[in-house]
Amino acid sequence: MNEMRRSLRLATWNCCGGPLEKKLAAARALEADITVIPESPALPRDDRHARWLGGTTRKGLAVLASPRFTLRRIPRRTPLPDHALPLLVEGPVTFLLIAVWMKGIGPDRYVRGMHRTIRECRTLIRRYPTVVMGDFNSNAIWDHQHPAGLSHTALVAELEGLGLVSAYHHARGEPHGRERKPTFYFYRQREATYHLDYCFLPRTWADRLSKVEVGTWRRWHPLSDHVPVVADLR
Repeated sequence: MNEMRRSLRLATWNCCGGPLEKKLAAARALEADITVIPESPALPRDDRHARWLGGTTRKGLAVLASPRFTLRRIPRRTPLPDHALPLLVEGPVTFLLIAVWMKGIGPDRYVRGMHRTIRECRTLIRRYPTVVMGDFNSNAIWDHQHPAGLSHTALVAELEGLGLVSAYHHARGEPHGRERKPTFYFYRQREATYHLDYCFLPRTWADRLSKVEVGTWRRWHPLSDHVPVVADLR
């Protein structure tokens, strides 16, 4: 597998729907090599640098790649949760991206959908360096609402068992469930906050993290109830 020859920037931002061009402009301003955009309206085209998955044109899951990377869909025999999209990212470094937006309806709601996604993609994760990124809609503070084997803590343990770590938690040394930087502002209020958006990456990449940033409410609340998570690797 290719080694990193230049810096790599990964970003995820739930854009909360709305006018496509306005949201894409904000996402592109992050200047990431790979950007995952949950709740994105349908993209005008699906090509090697832009992929979209959704049931309606109003809200789906978009992935954008900078010109030095391409995105290739991976055929699947078994279905995944509605907004889980595995892609092969090819460029200066080649890796598997599992982009996610876990919704709150159906049997795959929230963390349960993440568990099924990882279970179904386990073989791919073992084959490629893997990034799992997007809106998980889960946090350890809600572990008591789920069976132990389907909790957020169990999900983190499963990902770590597959050699992945959360960029934010690795960089900041904060435990899951006690994050100081929220990524979601309920009804865009500054007081009702949660950490729901994640970038998990290979443990072998973790020492190359140079910076992990979480957007601010002041900058992003006019655009969305979520703020971006951006990870820079040397």
